Amino acid sequence: MKRMNIYIALFLSIWQIACSEENSVGGVDPLTPDYVLPQGKSPADERIVELYSQYGTYILYEYTERDFNWSQMEGSSSDYTYTKANPLYAGEMLDLLNEVWFSFYPVDFHKKYMPYKIFLATALYYGSSAQFKDVRVMNGQIAVSYCSDTLKKMSVETKLKLKINLQQGLWEKWIDKINFPEEFFALSDYSKAANTTPSSPDYVRNRGFVANNGNEWSTRVNWPSRTLNKMDDLKAFLNGMVSRTSEQWKVDLEYPLVKKKYDILRNYLLETYSFDIQSIGDMIYE
Repeated sequence: MKRMNIYIALFLSIWQIACSEENSVGGVDPLTPDYVLPQGKSPADERIVELYSQYGTYILYEYTERDFNWSQMEGSSSDYTYTKANPLYAGEMLDLLNEVWFSFYPVDFHKKYMPYKIFLATALYYGSSAQFKDVRVMNGQIAVSYCSDTLKKMSVETKLKLKINLQQGLWEKWIDKINFPEEFFALSDYSKAANTTPSSPDYVRNRGFVANNGNEWSTRVNWPSRTLNKMDDLKAFLNGMVSRTSEQWKVDLEYPLVKKKYDILRNYLLETYSFDIQSIGDMIYE
């Protein structure tokens, strides 16, 4: 009987502790959002709130250095530094982002692939030499320069460069999230390197390969596989579509395999996501 009383007392003690912990957990305040919008220092605050409501994306002109340097997927990075954005120019910055990014894609695509945070900055700098960068793209976040009075004197060349760097950075991340058609890869032989001799059947264009920003990547196999990387092939086409005009594509598209692969990608994105990726490359600024 005495032993039974001990067991009962022990059970009641454990039960009281459990109830106490449950009440404690239940009393924890709900998680607060990462940032509170509006941030209250820009005439564009209402637009920023509307974009957050539509896409769940924070567009921020005030943020911590720790948050700027952190990505859940890529870890903490100290390679980039920045100078703070001028909130008075956030509206003009949104106009710029609409020109070089937002306007190219439909709402449904943005809802699925818009990054969680967009950091606005006056300028971004990379490395110990503090090299100016117009954009930094990471998983779940993007940082963009020019949120200052520099917007008033931005040249068309600078805007075009920003568009290309931003779009190529976006597709560098999206390429792992979109299931591209296997028929694109089925058209080329990845088992050996191509070459730059136009009369050769192994010429890069005869093999269906295009340069990636001027780099003929397909002339070198990867180690240790001794084969060409299929994803490098895909990146070369996507990077070209967002940076080169239809006129600049004409010579490459005279090669049958290049034309077939180009059409497969362009039609796939148009039919699946309702945008023409080549329209991004065709957009020039005057």
